[in-house]
Amino acid sequence: MKTSIALSVLILALGSAWGLHDRQLLAAALQTHAKLTAEAAQLGISIDSKNSANSVHLTKRSERGERENKDAEARLAAKEFVAFAKEMEAIEKKGGPPDDATQKRVMAFLDRIMSLDSSQLKILIAEVHATPDLKDKTRQGLIGFSIMMMASDHPQAALAMFTESSDLFKDNGMGKHVVSTSLAKWAKDDPMGALEWVRKNGEKFPDLVTDDAKRGLVSGAAANDPALAFKLIGELGLKDTANVIADIFRAAKTDEDRTATLAALRSHVGTMQDAKAAGKLRNSGLEQLGANLSSDNYDSAQKWLAGAKLSPEELGAFADGIQSDGGNNGQWIEWLGKSLPADQSDGKIKNIVSNWTQNDYQAAGAWLNTTPAGPAKNIAIRSYAETVSRYEPEAAVPWAVTLPPGKDRDETLRGIYVRWPKKDDASKAAAEAFKTTHGIK
Repeated sequence: MKTSIALSVLILALGSAWGLHDRQLLAAALQTHAKLTAEAAQLGISIDSKNSANSVHLTKRSERGERENKDAEARLAAKEFVAFAKEMEAIEKKGGPPDDATQKRVMAFLDRIMSLDSSQLKILIAEVHATPDLKDKTRQGLIGFSIMMMASDHPQAALAMFTESSDLFKDNGMGKHVVSTSLAKWAKDDPMGALEWVRKNGEKFPDLVTDDAKRGLVSGAAANDPALAFKLIGELGLKDTANVIADIFRAAKTDEDRTATLAALRSHVGTMQDAKAAGKLRNSGLEQLGANLSSDNYDSAQKWLAGAKLSPEELGAFADGIQSDGGNNGQWIEWLGKSLPADQSDGKIKNIVSNWTQNDYQAAGAWLNTTPAGPAKNIAIRSYAETVSRYEPEAAVPWAVTLPPGKDRDETLRGIYVRWPKKDDASKAAAEAFKTTHGIK
C-alpha cells in the first residue's frame, strides 16, 4: 500500500476521536506527511525502492510474525486496535491534540495492521463491528481504515466488505476513498468486474459511486486497455469528458502506451456522430498528451511525435497542452514557431514565455540571449518584456528596443509604460522619462 495513502487514512481513522471534520483531517494528513514519514523511519518503516517507488518495506517485525495462528493474531490485533481507539476517545474528553509519543504509537499501529493479509483484515473488521462500546465515528474510522488497507492489494474483497458495512459510511468521507481506490485498483486487472460492481451498486450507493469514482475505474482500465477505457465513458454516463480523457492519457506512461492510446482515441472519435463533441474529446486528449510530453525529455518526445504523424488539428490541440515548467521551454518555443502557422503559434508562445518569466525570469532571459533571431524570438521578447515590466520595467526596456521598428515594437514600449509601477515620485518620474524618450503617446 502506498505510504501516503496509508498515513493519511490512518490519521483520518484515528483522528476521528478528536472530533475533526473529514476535510480538515485530510488536509492535516497531507501537511504532516513528511514529519510522520521521518518518524516512521525511526520505527523501522522505510521505502523499498526495489519493489516500487512508494511501497512500504517493513524492516522491524514484532512477535506477531512468529505466531502460527493467523486467526488468533488477527483477533489480538483487533483487540489492541479497539483498545487504542478507546484511549483516543479518552484523550478527546480531556481535550487537546495528541502528543509526539501518541503519534509514534499511531505509526506503530500502522506497522502492525499493514502486516495483516486480506483474511486477517476481515476478521479484524468483524471484531471491530461487534464491539458494542465504541463511538460510531470511531467505529467508522477503524473499519474504514481496515477496508482501505485491503483496497490496494485486494480491491474486490475491500468492496465486498464495504457493502457489508456500508451503513457505517453514510456520513463519513472515507467511504468515497474506499470506493474510488478499490475501483481504480480493480479496473487495472479486471475492468469488467469493476464495471459489474458499479452496475449492481451504483444506484444503491449514489453518494459514493460518484463520477470521481467512475473516473478512477476508467483510469484503471486505461492502463492496460485504452480502447475499453474510451468505451466506458459512455457506459458509465460520465459527463465531464475532458477530465476523463485527460485521466486516460495520464495512464499512458511509455511511448508504446501513448501510441496505443492515441490510436484508441482516433478510433473512438471516428465512431462519434456529434462532430462538435468529437472535436472537443479529441482536443482534450491531445492537450493532455502535450502536457505529458513537454514535461518529458525533449528529444524522446520529438522522436515519438515524428512517428505519431499528427494531423494539423491534432497538432494544434497538442500544442495547447505544452507546459512551461518542463525544463525544455526554449526548445518547445522554437518548435512551436517552426511547426505551427503564426496565427496559431503566437499566442501559445506568449503564454509559455509569460509563465516561464514569472517563474524564472533569469532563465528566460538567458534563453533569449542565445536563441537565434526570428519571428518566434520576437514574440518571446514581447511577452518577456510585458511580463517583466510589471515589477522591473528597466530590465524590460533593453529587450523591447531590440524588436524591429514597427507596430509590434511600439505596442510593446507602450505596454511597458502602462505597466510601469508608479508607487512613488521617483518611479513616476522614471516612467515619464521613458515615455518621453520613446515618444509614447
